[in-house]
Amino acid sequence: MGQSTALSGQPWLHRDVLDHVFEHGPLDQTLPNAALVCTEWTGPAQAALYREIFFFPLDSRRRDLLLARTMRTCPHLRLYIRRLSLITLWTHSPCEELCDWIARIPAHSLREFHWTWIRGHILPSILSSPAILATTRVQLCGRIYAADKLQPILQLPCLEDLSLELTGHEVGDIKSLAASRLKHLHVYLSVEYGPIVGKLLSVVGHHLESLQVSRKFCFESDKDEELVSAVETHCCHLKHLSMTAPFKAERSLPIVDRLAHRLHSLERLCCSEGTYTSDLFRTLPPNLITLGLFIHGPSLPHESSLLQFLTLVQAAKRRLTTLVITTKDATGPSQSITNACYACGVTVHYCAG
Repeated sequence: MGQSTALSGQPWLHRDVLDHVFEHGPLDQTLPNAALVCTEWTGPAQAALYREIFFFPLDSRRRDLLLARTMRTCPHLRLYIRRLSLITLWTHSPCEELCDWIARIPAHSLREFHWTWIRGHILPSILSSPAILATTRVQLCGRIYAADKLQPILQLPCLEDLSLELTGHEVGDIKSLAASRLKHLHVYLSVEYGPIVGKLLSVVGHHLESLQVSRKFCFESDKDEELVSAVETHCCHLKHLSMTAPFKAERSLPIVDRLAHRLHSLERLCCSEGTYTSDLFRTLPPNLITLGLFIHGPSLPHESSLLQFLTLVQAAKRRLTTLVITTKDATGPSQSITNACYACGVTVHYCAG
């Protein structure tokens, strides 16, 4: 240990850990006991260390070169991986060679796979890896230029939760699926709504229990109308719907009002300021349990309508149990909302957004 410390400049273990190790047993048994303790600690320590891996495969990054070598030569460590986050720059970069160990991760050990690519395309060799084929949660962040690029993703046999980024400009069609376990879909529209969204929902919408859509709402009413129509047509069994926008809308449109009126199975609804009007609180489904509202200013739009809805909850005519208000304003909403929630037994949470 002393030699390793001199070479690296830092001890392998913190001083308090070393002190604890050397306290086990009398002096003549210190090293054997320390070795035994370290052996017993190795498994749990490795499991914690390799549970989540962030991998940026570039030949100029020594850390990731060493990680790739370790994953190739230490098969027992691959058993511990539960979440893999991968970032790639170019399809033609040496990342494919550095990522070959991903194909050796045992099936059904990986639970989450996150992939961000800055430029280029998805590498089919990675998606066909046994661990990726068996994972249930996939998050993709990068440009998908054609609809057919979504096909191998949607065909992952164990996929239940998918998050992806679309521009709305993707061309082509998506083929129908023989079977799908997909239940949760989050779509981030980085540019605008496009036909690709409707095509995607037509293929997977009838399986979905939850749908989250993030985009700039209320700037193009015709695009909003197309989105609402697609959700109404293909996602009639939703239990959780989220419609959020990164920017404050120029005007309020009854986007969520209409969906709340049509989707009677909703149990949780989240929406941004500008995507609903005061009519929303008259059309909320009776089985709604959680309501989330994202606001941009110091006051909650249509507060009086919300307070009126809470009187229905107090009269046991609605089942709402939780209200979540996310605001960018430090002062938060008025005390009247808090008081009304307290009176009807609704738990209210104020979050900074």
